[in-house]
Amino acid sequence: MKEIKVYPEHSYIDIPVTAIKKIPEWYKKTPPVALKGIASTEDQKTLKTCIPFMDAMTSGYIIELWADIEVKKINNEMQIFWRDANMDPMGFKTDNSIGKMDIPIGYINKIFNFNHNLYIKTPKDYSLLFTQPFNRFDLPFLALAGVVDTDIEPMFPGGYPLFLKEGFEGIIEKGTPLIQITPIKREKWKMSYSDTIKNEGKNAFWRAGLYLSGWYKKNAWVKKSYE
Repeated sequence: MKEIKVYPEHSYIDIPVTAIKKIPEWYKKTPPVALKGIASTEDQKTLKTCIPFMDAMTSGYIIELWADIEVKKINNEMQIFWRDANMDPMGFKTDNSIGKMDIPIGYINKIFNFNHNLYIKTPKDYSLLFTQPFNRFDLPFLALAGVVDTDIEPMFPGGYPLFLKEGFEGIIEKGTPLIQITPIKREKWKMSYSDTIKNEGKNAFWRAGLYLSGWYKKNAWVKKSYE
């Protein structure tokens, strides 16, 4: 088993938790079938039955907000407050820090900067993919994506850019998921045209048709493990 080493800059900073521990309530409460048909093949299944969707949400680890913050609009500007003046969970970046990139639709024209305060190191040849928590469009912040090579030198405490949803005001609680990190192995890749996979794909499609449901999970899926 590969090991990611993590050290928090301060005692009150939590290390990232496995993503499976941060599955949202809306996912847990989603039924596997939205509408029952006369036959099982007519059932309208929900995303709860989609293994790739679940795999994305439970891959890797989650960096959480490590202190309660309150978002308020003051003099037509969004501001962030927290209780302890000695802590600094969130700041701001200059408006030109994203260059010519468009502000995502539905988010305000201001870049927030989350201070993660973590040292992270991966084994040789492994990098970390940093993203918005997968499929978490319910969260108030939107994190930009990045790949960091954390094996040669450890990543050290710093800021992570976030966008805030338009119209959001209120308290964001400690423990709210902000960033998902997934280890990826660096290897040389190329993409090539291959007509042989057409028949393989067709055969898989017809074999899948022999099952009412669950073919992928039973025949093609590999369980992932994060601790």
